[in-house]
Amino acid sequence: GTKSAKQDDFVSKDEFRFFCAYLCIYAAMFDAFALIDGGGPGRGASDDKRIEVGEWMVAYEEVGCHGFLGLQRITAKRQAMAVFNRMDDNGGGVVLLDEGGEFI
Repeated sequence: GTKSAKQDDFVSKDEFRFFCAYLCIYAAMFDAFALIDGGGPGRGASDDKRIEVGEWMVAYEEVGCHGFLGLQRITAKRQAMAVFNRMDDNGGGVVLLDEGGEFI
C-alpha cells in the first residue's frame, strides 16, 4: 500500500515520458508474442502463454512488421528455426514471453 511506499515506488513527472515509451514497447512485444501464440491475434482459448516451434514456423513472417530488428528479415525456414533456437534461452523447446522479450 501507499503507507509503506517510498518516493521511488512511483513514476515521477520526469520519468513519465519514459514510462509511456516503454509501455508502448512492451505492448508491441506482447502483441507480437500473442499473434503467434495460439495462431491468432489477442488472447483466446488456444493460447498457453508460450510459443512452440510449430506455432513459430507457421507465423514468424507475421511479426516482421512489429519494428523489432530481431524479428525482421527472416526470409527462410532455416533462418526462422535458428531465430527460434536463439530465443529459446533455456533449450526447453518453447519460447516464453520473457525469453522472447529478452531476445528482442
